[in-house]
Amino acid sequence: MLRFGIVTNINEKECRARVQFDSDELSSYWLFILQAKTQKDKFYFMPDIGEHVACLMDERCEAGVILGAIYSDLDEVPVVSKDKFKIKFQDGTEIEYDRVEHELNILCPNINITGMINHTGVLFNSAGIFSEGEITDHTSSMQTMRNIYNSHTHNETDSVTANPNEAMG
Repeated sequence: MLRFGIVTNINEKECRARVQFDSDELSSYWLFILQAKTQKDKFYFMPDIGEHVACLMDERCEAGVILGAIYSDLDEVPVVSKDKFKIKFQDGTEIEYDRVEHELNILCPNINITGMINHTGVLFNSAGIFSEGEITDHTSSMQTMRNIYNSHTHNETDSVTANPNEAMG
């Protein structure tokens, strides 16, 4: 049977929660929380204590599973569009995909990526680029350009100018 209730306790290690049902004072046993995948690929997302959830329970309400959280008058829907996928976190981080505009937006103060990034298209940056490794384009590396600049001279009429006053860092 389908029951609605409020999460009262969570067990992060076992991915389970307890729920107090709306219609009575009854609190559930530890219920599994439905996840998208759990074997080869893993998915993990826990409800918050106080979250309104839908549960599928046996006829005695002794065993069941939490199907997911549901919106109510107390919880505002983060986006109103059939064409958008959105995750909005409590700290202000947001992930939104618009399938009409074909646009993915991520709002997060820090994003860490490990692995090769292959990018096709224009890269626009408004704050600068920092690299702890070498920067290379289709012609040469930044270090090669520094070596050429720092040691270059000019042959002018009867004299040769000196090396640059300041080395390229």
